Amino acid sequence: MALRLHCLIGWILVTVTLAMVAFYVPRYDPILGNSYLIFFWHFPSAINCMNFFLAAGVFCGLFLFFGRRSSMDRWATSCVEVGMLACTVTLVTGGVWARCAWGQWNVWMFNDPRLLSVYIMWFTYAAYLAFRTSIQEPRKRRVFSSAFGIIAMINVPIVYFAIRIFGKENHPMSLNLEADSSLPVTRWFGAVAFLVLYTALVRLRRRVHTSREELERAQGDFGRVGI
Repeated sequence: MALRLHCLIGWILVTVTLAMVAFYVPRYDPILGNSYLIFFWHFPSAINCMNFFLAAGVFCGLFLFFGRRSSMDRWATSCVEVGMLACTVTLVTGGVWARCAWGQWNVWMFNDPRLLSVYIMWFTYAAYLAFRTSIQEPRKRRVFSSAFGIIAMINVPIVYFAIRIFGKENHPMSLNLEADSSLPVTRWFGAVAFLVLYTALVRLRRRVHTSREELERAQGDFGRVGI
């Protein structure tokens, strides 16, 4: 699929999600009021940031164990970058939701093991991106970054199972998604919509990295011939 068409479809699906939140799901929850509507932006980014971090780990493994092709490294880096975007959206929307539901910003991470695990995940992948920029030699950068990406992936299942491990009382802003059939429909439609859009952004970032590597290769060739 052409990248422009992919992006267009992604934005259309996200717009449809916004319309479903506005006109399809109930506007008010008996416990949380209308603040719960942000859940339909929070959940798609939360589930997809984990998807892309897992995908990055898989690409890192493919790079290390199956031929060390640079294309796998580009895919891994692109997945981490878009995963960081989705994780940031997750943290911001979660904080806004806490402000509306609790009356305070949910920034004191040590009160909530899941929130703490998400912050650790965010900082881990921020360190991954910073680590890449600290190594100039391309081959070494790819190998070390891939090893880092595989290790960083360990925190993803910890984030996912945090509520089961530590108990629901540590993440109390929950919804009864069985109360109305429109709630699970909108939730999963939004997850798919954001997946399509974020995947388009991954492709866009991969194209940027490919162009950058080609430019660096051309500059190296010009330098060797004295141009």
